[in-house]
Amino acid sequence: MINRDQLIEIGKIQKLHGLNGEMTASITDPVFDDVKKCPYLVCEVDGIFVPFFIKSYRFRSDASILLTFDDIDTQEAASEFCGRELYFDRRCFTKKEAEAYDAEAEEEDSLIGYTIVDTTTGTLGEVIDIDDQTANVLFIVQYGDTELMVPAADDLVVEIDDDSKTITMNLPQGLIKLDEAETE
Repeated sequence: MINRDQLIEIGKIQKLHGLNGEMTASITDPVFDDVKKCPYLVCEVDGIFVPFFIKSYRFRSDASILLTFDDIDTQEAASEFCGRELYFDRRCFTKKEAEAYDAEAEEEDSLIGYTIVDTTTGTLGEVIDIDDQTANVLFIVQYGDTELMVPAADDLVVEIDDDSKTITMNLPQGLIKLDEAETE
Protein backbone atom coordinates (compact mmCIF):
# COMPACT_ATOMS: atom_id res chain seq x y z
CA MET A 1 0.00 0.00 0.00
CA ILE A 2 1.24 3.49 -0.87
CA ASN A 3 1.05 6.13 1.87
CA ARG A 4 0.69 9.87 1.26
CA ASP A 5 3.99 10.64 3.00
CA GLN A 6 5.82 8.52 0.40
CA LEU A 7 4.60 10.76 -2.42
CA ILE A 8 5.60 14.07 -3.98
CA GLU A 9 2.82 15.96 -5.73
CA ILE A 10 4.16 16.84 -9.17
CA GLY A 11 1.16 18.07 -11.12
CA LYS A 12 -2.39 17.51 -12.24
CA ILE A 13 -4.10 15.87 -15.20
CA GLN A 14 -5.94 18.68 -16.94
CA LYS A 15 -7.78 17.26 -19.95
CA LEU A 16 -7.91 14.65 -22.68
CA HIS A 17 -5.76 14.90 -25.77
CA GLY A 18 -6.95 12.90 -28.73
CA LEU A 19 -8.92 9.67 -28.81
CA ASN A 20 -6.46 7.02 -27.62
CA GLY A 21 -6.19 7.75 -23.91
CA GLU A 22 -3.61 10.50 -24.11
CA MET A 23 -3.96 13.20 -21.45
CA THR A 24 -2.54 16.68 -20.93
CA ALA A 25 -1.00 17.20 -17.50
CA SER A 26 0.44 20.30 -15.89
CA ILE A 27 3.75 19.66 -14.15
CA THR A 28 4.54 21.78 -11.08
CA ASP A 29 7.65 20.05 -9.77
CA PRO A 30 10.91 19.44 -11.64
CA VAL A 31 11.14 15.99 -10.04
CA PHE A 32 9.17 14.81 -13.09
CA ASP A 33 12.47 14.98 -14.96
CA ASP A 34 13.46 11.95 -12.84
CA VAL A 35 10.48 9.91 -14.06
CA LYS A 36 12.89 7.51 -15.79
CA LYS A 37 13.80 6.33 -12.29
CA CYS A 38 10.23 5.32 -11.62
CA PRO A 39 8.13 3.49 -14.25
CA TYR A 40 4.85 4.71 -12.78
CA LEU A 41 3.04 7.74 -11.44
CA VAL A 42 0.46 7.65 -8.68
CA CYS A 43 -3.11 9.00 -8.62
CA GLU A 44 -5.64 8.88 -5.81
CA VAL A 45 -8.65 6.71 -6.67
CA ASP A 46 -11.47 6.34 -4.13
CA GLY A 47 -9.15 7.44 -1.32
CA ILE A 48 -6.40 4.96 -2.23
CA PHE A 49 -3.10 5.89 -3.89
CA VAL A 50 -2.78 3.70 -6.99
CA PRO A 51 0.27 3.36 -9.25
CA PHE A 52 -0.31 3.69 -13.00
CA PHE A 53 2.50 2.56 -15.26
CA ILE A 54 3.61 5.08 -17.87
CA LYS A 55 3.17 3.92 -21.44
CA SER A 56 4.51 7.14 -22.97
CA TYR A 57 4.98 10.82 -22.31
CA ARG A 58 6.30 13.83 -24.15
CA PHE A 59 6.83 17.41 -23.13
CA ARG A 60 4.59 20.09 -24.64
CA SER A 61 6.36 22.84 -22.69
CA ASP A 62 8.40 23.17 -19.50
CA ALA A 63 5.20 22.89 -17.47
CA SER A 64 3.03 20.56 -19.56
CA ILE A 65 3.24 16.98 -20.81
CA LEU A 66 1.18 14.62 -22.90
CA LEU A 67 0.87 11.33 -21.02
CA THR A 68 -0.57 7.85 -21.53
CA PHE A 69 -0.80 5.04 -19.01
CA ASP A 70 -0.68 1.30 -19.74
CA ASP A 71 -4.15 -0.16 -20.32
CA ILE A 72 -5.75 3.30 -20.54
CA ASP A 73 -6.27 3.54 -24.28
CA THR A 74 -9.71 5.04 -24.79
CA GLN A 75 -11.14 8.48 -24.32
CA GLU A 76 -13.66 7.11 -21.82
CA ALA A 77 -11.02 5.43 -19.64
CA ALA A 78 -8.74 8.48 -19.72
CA SER A 79 -11.57 10.86 -18.81
CA GLU A 80 -11.64 9.27 -15.33
CA PHE A 81 -8.22 10.86 -14.67
CA CYS A 82 -9.13 14.45 -15.56
CA GLY A 83 -8.71 16.70 -12.53
CA ARG A 84 -6.67 14.15 -10.57
CA GLU A 85 -3.40 15.10 -8.92
CA LEU A 86 -0.25 13.29 -10.10
CA TYR A 87 2.31 12.02 -7.61
CA PHE A 88 5.89 10.74 -7.84
CA ASP A 89 6.79 7.91 -5.47
CA ARG A 90 9.79 9.09 -3.47
CA ARG A 91 10.80 5.43 -2.92
CA CYS A 92 12.08 5.55 -6.52
CA PHE A 93 14.83 7.91 -5.34
CA THR A 94 18.03 6.62 -3.85
CA LYS A 95 18.51 7.76 -0.26
CA LYS A 96 21.00 10.40 -1.44
CA GLU A 97 18.59 11.73 -4.10
CA ALA A 98 15.73 11.93 -1.57
CA GLU A 99 17.92 13.87 0.87
CA ALA A 100 18.99 16.29 -1.89
CA TYR A 101 15.36 16.83 -2.96
CA ASP A 102 14.26 17.48 0.64
CA ALA A 103 17.17 19.87 1.24
CA GLU A 104 16.32 21.87 -1.89
CA ALA A 105 12.65 22.15 -0.89
CA GLU A 106 13.61 23.19 2.64
CA GLU A 107 16.07 25.81 1.32
CA GLU A 108 13.40 27.31 -0.91
CA ASP A 109 10.91 27.65 1.98
CA SER A 110 13.59 29.17 4.20
CA LEU A 111 13.64 32.33 2.01
CA ILE A 112 10.21 33.43 3.27
CA GLY A 113 10.75 36.56 5.35
CA TYR A 114 13.75 37.73 3.32
CA THR A 115 13.73 41.22 1.77
CA ILE A 116 14.10 41.54 -2.01
CA VAL A 117 16.45 44.33 -3.11
CA ASP A 118 16.76 45.13 -6.81
CA THR A 119 20.13 46.53 -7.90
CA THR A 120 18.38 49.32 -9.83
CA THR A 121 15.08 49.99 -8.06
CA GLY A 122 16.13 49.30 -4.47
CA THR A 123 14.06 47.58 -1.80
CA LEU A 124 10.91 45.94 -3.16
CA GLY A 125 9.59 44.26 -0.03
CA GLU A 126 9.45 41.06 1.98
CA VAL A 127 8.97 37.57 0.54
CA ILE A 128 5.67 36.39 2.02
CA ASP A 129 5.32 33.20 -0.03
CA ILE A 130 6.96 31.20 -2.79
CA ASP A 131 4.84 29.99 -5.72
CA ASP A 132 6.37 26.82 -7.09
CA GLN A 133 3.22 25.56 -8.81
CA THR A 134 4.63 26.27 -12.25
CA ALA A 135 7.96 25.61 -13.90
CA ASN A 136 8.91 29.23 -13.19
CA VAL A 137 9.18 29.68 -9.42
CA LEU A 138 8.02 33.09 -8.17
CA PHE A 139 8.71 35.05 -5.00
CA ILE A 140 5.46 36.61 -3.73
CA VAL A 141 6.64 39.96 -2.34
CA GLN A 142 4.64 42.33 -0.16
CA TYR A 143 5.07 45.79 -1.70
CA GLY A 144 2.94 48.21 0.33
CA ASP A 145 -0.65 47.01 -0.04
CA THR A 146 0.17 45.03 -3.19
CA GLU A 147 1.67 41.62 -3.80
CA LEU A 148 4.34 41.48 -6.51
CA MET A 149 5.34 38.31 -8.30
CA VAL A 150 9.10 38.29 -8.82
CA PRO A 151 10.78 35.50 -10.83
CA ALA A 152 13.06 33.45 -8.59
CA ALA A 153 15.37 32.52 -11.46
CA ASP A 154 18.96 31.77 -10.43
CA ASP A 155 20.37 34.05 -13.14
CA LEU A 156 18.50 37.06 -11.64
CA VAL A 157 19.78 36.48 -8.10
CA VAL A 158 22.99 38.37 -7.39
CA GLU A 159 23.39 37.41 -3.73
CA ILE A 160 21.50 35.83 -0.85
CA ASP A 161 22.68 37.21 2.48
CA ASP A 162 21.47 35.02 5.33
CA ASP A 163 22.83 37.41 8.00
CA SER A 164 20.78 40.41 6.80
CA LYS A 165 18.02 38.20 5.33
CA THR A 166 18.19 39.93 1.95
CA ILE A 167 18.06 38.66 -1.60
CA THR A 168 19.81 41.04 -3.99
CA MET A 169 18.50 40.68 -7.53
CA ASN A 170 19.28 42.21 -10.90
CA LEU A 171 15.80 42.38 -12.43
CA PRO A 172 15.32 43.40 -16.07
CA GLN A 173 14.04 46.94 -16.48
CA GLY A 174 10.26 47.03 -16.79
CA LEU A 175 9.76 43.52 -15.41
CA ILE A 176 7.99 44.94 -12.39
CA LYS A 177 5.97 48.08 -12.91
CA LEU A 178 6.07 49.69 -9.47
CA ASP A 179 4.07 52.77 -10.54
CA GLU A 180 1.12 50.54 -11.45
CA ALA A 181 1.53 48.49 -8.25
CA GLU A 182 1.38 51.65 -6.12
CA THR A 183 -1.89 52.83 -7.67
CA GLU A 184 -3.75 49.51 -7.42
